[in-house]
Amino acid sequence: MAIITITRGSLSATCKLAQKLNERTGCRILSREEVLEHGVKFGIKETGLGEAGLMEKHPPSIWDRHAAQRRYYLIIFKAALMDLIAGGNIVYHGHVGQFLLTDIPKILRIRADASLQFRVNTLMVEMGMSEAEAEEHIRDIDLKRRNWAKFLYGIDFNDSQNYDLILNMNKMSLDTMADVIVCATQKPEFSMDQEVLKQIKDVHMKALIFASLVRSPRTRGMDLKVECDSDSGRVIIRGAAPVYGADIWRNDINDVLSKMDNVKNVEIIL
Repeated sequence: MAIITITRGSLSATCKLAQKLNERTGCRILSREEVLEHGVKFGIKETGLGEAGLMEKHPPSIWDRHAAQRRYYLIIFKAALMDLIAGGNIVYHGHVGQFLLTDIPKILRIRADASLQFRVNTLMVEMGMSEAEAEEHIRDIDLKRRNWAKFLYGIDFNDSQNYDLILNMNKMSLDTMADVIVCATQKPEFSMDQEVLKQIKDVHMKALIFASLVRSPRTRGMDLKVECDSDSGRVIIRGAAPVYGADIWRNDINDVLSKMDNVKNVEIIL
């Protein structure tokens, strides 16, 4: 059992690689588009950033003044993503969604990469583009994804430290890449035991709590820390409330969490 993330480039290779992994391991394939669709029930459309294809269509500069909406989007997207990967045995292919999963150990982060010429040649075949069109398309996508990664997560899309394996499509077939990934998932660094699965359950519960809090206008702007135990349903909320507003904050938080079935006991420290 494993959780694998594959960062997309401009080619269809990540989808094909995910399919290979599905055939080898039986893992479920999950795309960013599916997460966005699932996120509708959490209110992702209300964030203004939940449109499929938005990252390819627009630069992030138009959102630079909307840090609150960015935070709202990341909380909702994480809740939707955790809802879908909580059972493990998943291969997720998206942009850089793995940066929302840094609190989960043993996730295998993959990037399939290739030279510009390889990517140009592939797009010419796959999409019938001219060489100039393919190169312009690739440079445009690369720029937008770098900018979005920086805007959303504050990271460098191209930094090798953000990946556990970078696989070279110039030299490796999809079958070989799948072999390497399957082998890695069987090693102690990436194979999941019951302790890790428990941590995933706790992170899932925490993500759902944050999503509930951010959806309520009364608790959306609160800067809170959450600890929880998914087995017992116990939740501890910490934050710095206004001097004369602690009781109001406490009531608002309790009201939101009381509607969550998996929350059984809440301690609020303000």
